[in-house]
Amino acid sequence: MRNERERTGKLRPHLWIVGVLVTVPLLVLGIGVGPAAAETVVTTIHVPAQVETNPCFPADVINLNGDIQIVVSTTADGSGGYHVVDQVSSKLKGVSITTGTKYANNANQTDEWEAQPPFPVIHTHTYDFLLISKSNVPNYVLHMAMHETIDANGVPTVVVDNFYMDCQG
Repeated sequence: MRNERERTGKLRPHLWIVGVLVTVPLLVLGIGVGPAAAETVVTTIHVPAQVETNPCFPADVINLNGDIQIVVSTTADGSGGYHVVDQVSSKLKGVSITTGTKYANNANQTDEWEAQPPFPVIHTHTYDFLLISKSNVPNYVLHMAMHETIDANGVPTVVVDNFYMDCQG
């Protein structure tokens, strides 16, 4: 015997309503709806010409420029959360305005962590960029605080809000 839809080409209104009444609560509760498989966000911070006080010699200033690329990838972990991988690549250089000393940084860093419900999940990590002196003066480190928010769909949002420097010695 054929079902109602096959026989008439239509679905009875009350069957459609029953379908909605069963499906909507499952969607609201998240039952039967798995997290997204993967999401990747790429952010590039371009430093065109930023003048910074040299932390090793406060009377000196350094003209810093270059790029920091941030790639955040999320992968569903099968238990309702996400495995998050942060890859940060930096290519920075600077020149002392006072002494002419050159500094350079070219590095790749990786941070992995787990985002578990309840969402959103916020993770903060500080990345360190060693700027190596091309003379006998001390190196210095540029620190970057990065905050990530992972939503229930595994979509990351990145905010960088704090740069500061230390003398490496």
